[in-house]
Amino acid sequence: MMATEPGLGGAGCRLLYRVRLHARQNRRAYPHSLDRDLRSVASAIDGGYLVRLNDDPHFVTMTEKGDEFLDLLMRCE
Repeated sequence: MMATEPGLGGAGCRLLYRVRLHARQNRRAYPHSLDRDLRSVASAIDGGYLVRLNDDPHFVTMTEKGDEFLDLLMRCE
């Protein structure tokens, strides 16, 4: 069972994991054009889990809320 918040389903949770993994491996923001499901990206941004970069809106980074939520998910699973 996966814990989710309203508006952030399983696809959104996997997106958060990919954003964190990309940031750790490449030391840069995640280009959301790599993601096919743009609704998950929009939901994560609207929910405050991700934020677009000011200088380039095609890249997103994890917010503190997103980091905390992903940590909680990783502990649950």
